[in-house]
Amino acid sequence: MPLDLDPAIIGQEFDRTVEGPVTAEELVAFARALGETRPEYTEAGPALVAHPTYCVRFRGGRFYPESLYKLIDVRRGFDAGKDIALGEPIRPGDTIEVRSTLHEVYEKTGRTGSMYFVVIRFTLVNQRGDVVAVVDNRFMHR
Repeated sequence: MPLDLDPAIIGQEFDRTVEGPVTAEELVAFARALGETRPEYTEAGPALVAHPTYCVRFRGGRFYPESLYKLIDVRRGFDAGKDIALGEPIRPGDTIEVRSTLHEVYEKTGRTGSMYFVVIRFTLVNQRGDVVAVVDNRFMHR
């Protein structure tokens, strides 16, 4: 494993944060900002649900586990993409618990040297215990 990283921290939850409740106004504003026109995303009412990409706005209270800050210069990196697996829809009134885990760390060699990729998994769970999304955030560091 790169960076002298203790493999025991892979898969370990390092933060749990509760956000919400989600409001109908937030959901409608988010969808309209995207240019969405479908009524299930843009009209307040009993059928309103969050646009599928709304889940990327949730982040835990801590971005990385403390031990990772000692190994990586977080100022020298950028967002390298997201993978999203959707579950139950997010609805107005939902509170969302964000469970953060260090999912993966890997190294690649490019034209300019080594790059380290860190994947933080945010598992989003509503107040009923339903998983609403699993978001893998990938970051590249030099």
